[in-house]
Amino acid sequence: MTRNENESEVAGCGGRRGLRPTTRRSWVAHAGVAGLAAAGGLALTPSPPDRPATVDAAEDAIDAPYQGERVADEDDAPIARYQYRAGGDEYVATAPINVVFPLAERAAGLPAVMAVLAEAGWTRDVEEYARYAWDRERERYVHQEATAAETYLGLHGRNHVRCWEFEDVVSMQAHEDTPARPRHGIASYADGRAAVEDLFREAGWRVAPDQVDLANERGPDHDGTASIVVPGEER
Repeated sequence: MTRNENESEVAGCGGRRGLRPTTRRSWVAHAGVAGLAAAGGLALTPSPPDRPATVDAAEDAIDAPYQGERVADEDDAPIARYQYRAGGDEYVATAPINVVFPLAERAAGLPAVMAVLAEAGWTRDVEEYARYAWDRERERYVHQEATAAETYLGLHGRNHVRCWEFEDVVSMQAHEDTPARPRHGIASYADGRAAVEDLFREAGWRVAPDQVDLANERGPDHDGTASIVVPGEER
């Protein structure tokens, strides 16, 4: 492959160096890596869609679970703490989950989350690597269930998300990529999360004033917490 993977391994994931113990049986739900774009298509790559202005107003109190809680083990709650890459018989944590959508009390699910991104002009056709998250109910790692980005390739940089829904909770890994050439990298987790928050506010969803602590701090700028987002009352 001509480009490197855009997240490095996470050391110190709950004392496991980012790995599930090898005594737990796990398997790959889907395998392989998405194909790379043909060089001749680069000139047609669109620029990212316009992004909404950041909302600085303080959020009102929101009735949403997990606010102010700490989830330091992925078997303690239906929230993924990391996304992983498959490495032989093991899975290695690469990037932290930083947005959570608890939807058990709402008439919404993963399709509703992805619809907001589609309405904002994001594409579901994305060049990316295969990533996985731990599903505690099925006791296995699951390939990303939904993905979206501002552009297919991210030639000029882009915001990019991967999502999983476990037990009516959508866990999202959001980040801003550096330009695709010469090689993708992570420009910011915080800016990717802020962009997602702004899009959902624009769509009438609500961002809780308190985060959930996932104890997954990661450079360059992730503080170890995840934003909590729920549909507005009209949804």
